[in-house]
Amino acid sequence: MQLKLLNFHKMLANFSTSLIGGFIPLIIYKQTNNIVLSVSYLVIMYFLNFIINLIFRKQIVKRPQLFLLLRAIPILGYSLSVILIETNFVLGLILVTIFYAASLSFKGNPNELILNYSYAQNSGGSKSLGLTRFFEQFGSIIALIAGGLFLDYLDTYILIIIVMSIYILSTIPLLMFYVRFRKQKGFNKEVVSNAFMHFSQREDRSKQGQIVAKKILTYYGITYFLLGLIDAYCSLFNLFIYVKMGQFASAGYFNAVFNASFGIGAYIVGFISAKHDTTILASVSFILNGVLCAITPFVTNTIALYVIFTAIGITYPTYSLFLIERMLAKTRILGVSNKAIAVREDVSALAKSFCPIFAMFGSLIPPLMVMGAGLIFNGCYLAKGEEKTRQILVHYLEDDLEQ
Repeated sequence: MQLKLLNFHKMLANFSTSLIGGFIPLIIYKQTNNIVLSVSYLVIMYFLNFIINLIFRKQIVKRPQLFLLLRAIPILGYSLSVILIETNFVLGLILVTIFYAASLSFKGNPNELILNYSYAQNSGGSKSLGLTRFFEQFGSIIALIAGGLFLDYLDTYILIIIVMSIYILSTIPLLMFYVRFRKQKGFNKEVVSNAFMHFSQREDRSKQGQIVAKKILTYYGITYFLLGLIDAYCSLFNLFIYVKMGQFASAGYFNAVFNASFGIGAYIVGFISAKHDTTILASVSFILNGVLCAITPFVTNTIALYVIFTAIGITYPTYSLFLIERMLAKTRILGVSNKAIAVREDVSALAKSFCPIFAMFGSLIPPLMVMGAGLIFNGCYLAKGEEKTRQILVHYLEDDLEQ
């Protein structure tokens, strides 16, 4: 029930926020005819996302549901700021950058922290996690198609009313989640394993555990930074498609195909990973996606581009679910799974801020080459990195048993 309520909230919330939010770089270009400004928005906005994550980290860990409710404020803020861009561009751009960054911060960590707790309480394992990712994407798929058409043909004020109405509706299952489970043992607490409970009372083991945790978090921090580079893929590609074709809908279609493929891939991978070790599959998918990113700017055929978006979308969950499962399993033993989630969100925001810098030259080639290199490196090193962190953790636990 916990995951069902959370999934319903995510589906409606993603539908709401994608109607306008996914098109802001395109709106900026429409007003200025300057691709550097649109790319600069992405760089600064994601860096602010990183800063806001750090500022509110402690509060978000304690009250994730509250921040998802408060998210309605920045959503309204950036929606109204989009209109202001048309009359006072500088002020509108500043406000939309700040509000959209806050919207992402009030979404990322709270959603993942709640999922960490709910996933631990659920017996569905990998299948439940895959289904959750499927529902996350489902709302975005429809919104990216509808949002593009709405922006082409409807008044922005009408779109804002739709956005806010749907997001407010999405808070109902969130409130139901809070009311129903707030008294449950461990609600909004750090998810830990029995092994952690065993040695956490001993000061010597606790200090050694902190050292082990730091090593493991460093590995996943680097891995997620390189993985996060691809999260700028759709934003950059859609911007360049809009520059070329001049229609919001055209950009929305590519993004919708990516999200639909991701949702299907997540659903399928959830079943596969529940029965099989997917290390090799995840490694191959990393490398495949790296190659596809690198060749994207050289492909001019529209059908071929849709095939590339579909292939990346459907294989992305292979390594995304693999890493989140492995990371949570290891960090729960050390009692730092919430911290691991925060590190994951922080470095992902930095990666999404870093990659668009290379698009300021007015070409997709440099940033997509950077993405490709990061993904290929992750694919080549994934098995070795996972084995290394496993050995570090095993040696730590074996030392405890010997003592």
